[in-house]
Amino acid sequence: MQAAPVRFANAALWPLTIWTSLTHLEEHPADDYVERTSPIVATAVAFWVCLVALVIFANPAVVAVGGGIDGETGVFELVRRTPIVVVDVLWFFTPTLYLIGLWLFTARDEAFPR
Repeated sequence: MQAAPVRFANAALWPLTIWTSLTHLEEHPADDYVERTSPIVATAVAFWVCLVALVIFANPAVVAVGGGIDGETGVFELVRRTPIVVVDVLWFFTPTLYLIGLWLFTARDEAFPR
């Protein structure tokens, strides 16, 4: 049995610590452990995809817009473009996936202590 701070750290960092639990699958081939680990892995993959997409889309792209009149050099302006709807959806799904994964991880940890 692990100490409470270590269990809390494992649970809080579940998107990282879940990958080490994949090494224990052969110890529980006919057990519920494998069935409880598969949804956590899927949630971890979805969490990381959403987090990377959030980092990419939350940083607005800078677009140069401008032109000239009668062949002159003209005026150029930098415009920041952000897909606001996509960022809002990602801000909803990323924490939701984190909380679902945390719940799945702690439920599996209680059922199968190390």
